Amino acid sequence: MADRFEKSVFEYAGTIKPGELVLVEYTSREPVHLLLHKVLEYARLNGIAFVIVDVLDGLHVMRTHLMLAGVDASPIDSAPVIKIHGNVQTGTIIAKINGLAEFSILKRRFTEALKMAKEVMGGKPFSRIIVGATEFLQQLETEPMRREEFLAGIIRPMVGNPHTMGLVLINRKRIGRATLGELEEMATRVLAVDVRDDKLIIRVTKSVHFGEYGMEVEFDSQTIGESYTK
Repeated sequence: MADRFEKSVFEYAGTIKPGELVLVEYTSREPVHLLLHKVLEYARLNGIAFVIVDVLDGLHVMRTHLMLAGVDASPIDSAPVIKIHGNVQTGTIIAKINGLAEFSILKRRFTEALKMAKEVMGGKPFSRIIVGATEFLQQLETEPMRREEFLAGIIRPMVGNPHTMGLVLINRKRIGRATLGELEEMATRVLAVDVRDDKLIIRVTKSVHFGEYGMEVEFDSQTIGESYTK
């Protein structure tokens, strides 16, 4: 069952191209830390360059959940990380950005960090795996103009970038409908994570490929944490 699930997910992941922005929506009750583990495993097995963007210590929480679940957290420990604010050092930090108030400064420093990541990856296209964005977006809920400044100045320009692909993990229950709607509109694909009948379900709710709408992949909870060998 684990092999069937992961081969299906890995085959689907292989269709995602540089320039895409993929939004992964979950709630507080889903084991999204296990999904992150599978994403990192897929990248390792397929030689895909990536950097984790850790916002407000979100990666520390994911790593802790993996360890408590008895799952190997070493893929996080060895991963290159761009750290945006927060206090806990997790992974191999290649750049750190402090302060979130001035978006012009944040944009400049983030752009510099991505250039650094590109150098670390040897100049080849790479994926940005963003964790902890929910907490940051929550801070902007009461300031629509600042939220729009952030989305317009930092997120939208990343869509269509031929050198990188973005995978953003977002808790859809913790941010407002307007913010979530804007993210969904600019995303090239939206994947919803759910738990039904003791199974983890990944459902395509939006895609640039119309035939993918409604597609689902599932696996039994007993296979969670099992490794996949290519």
